[in-house]
Amino acid sequence: MPLRFVICRIASWVLLAAAGTPTLTHAAATAQGVALNASAGCSAADLDLTLTTVGATREFGLATDSTGATLNTFEQATPFLGTFSGTFVGYGIHPLTPAPFPSTLIGAYAYVGTTPPTAATTAEFFVYYNCSTRQVLLSCFGPYGTCPQTAAAAQAVIAIPALDKTGLMLAMLLLLLSACAVLRRRA
Repeated sequence: MPLRFVICRIASWVLLAAAGTPTLTHAAATAQGVALNASAGCSAADLDLTLTTVGATREFGLATDSTGATLNTFEQATPFLGTFSGTFVGYGIHPLTPAPFPSTLIGAYAYVGTTPPTAATTAEFFVYYNCSTRQVLLSCFGPYGTCPQTAAAAQAVIAIPALDKTGLMLAMLLLLLSACAVLRRRA
C-alpha cells in the first residue's frame, strides 16, 4: 500500500475519532455596562451590572478608598449570574468597614466569570465615586484587564499632571505669543 494511502487512512481515523469527542466549552462573560446602584454611598458600594454570561462560575467584589484601604472584599461561586443576560440590579459590595468619612472617594470593583480571571472568560466592572455626593468620577467595564481595580489606581488614571514653575512659565509664554500673533493679524 503506498504511503499516501496510509496517511489518508490515518487522517480519516483521527477525524472520525475527533468527531465523536465531546467538545469542552469555556465560561464566557461579556460586560455591557455599569452604574452606581441606588443604595451605594458611604456604607455600601453596590453596583448595577449589565452583562451576558454563559457558564460563569465565580464572582468577585472589592471596595477600596483612595488611601489604599480595603473596605470590603469577597470571592465566591456565583449564585445568580452563571447564565444571565440583562442588568443585574444591586450587585452587593457591602458593608463598607471601617465606615469611610463623608466625601471619601470609593472604588467599587467587580468581576464575573472564572477564577482565576482571564480576558476570554471574565467581565469586569468599576465605578469610582464620592460616597457623600454619589458623583461618579470614573466608570469602566469590559473584558478582564480593562479597568482599574482600586480607588488609588483610578485616581492615578484621572490625575492631571501639574506643571512645575518652568513648565508653567513656558505655557504662559506660549499663550502670550499666540495672543500677540492673533492681535497682530487683526491690526
